[in-house]
Amino acid sequence: MKFIRNKSVNKLTEEEMKANFSAVEIDGKQEILKYMKSFSEPFAFTSQPVIDKFTNKEIENINNAFSDGEYTWYASEIYHFEKYNLKLNADFIEHVLNRP
Repeated sequence: MKFIRNKSVNKLTEEEMKANFSAVEIDGKQEILKYMKSFSEPFAFTSQPVIDKFTNKEIENINNAFSDGEYTWYASEIYHFEKYNLKLNADFIEHVLNRP
């Protein structure tokens, strides 16, 4: 199983934050979000909450993982991608945008 990022958003240092978020929305963002959100059944359950990396506020009670059978991602990655343009691995973006 592959991950959509090389490092969890929860483990980013302050220095890494600048390199992992963008002010510019990527092409295909809405299609990628729709795809990521279409998997409603968690692949794995966690007890960690989703914490906004910029405000430190709890957004959701659980940070469950989702999977399409090839890639795995977490609720926190969906949230930060949608709200702050969290950078995702190019292979995942290609996987989503080039599927039949």
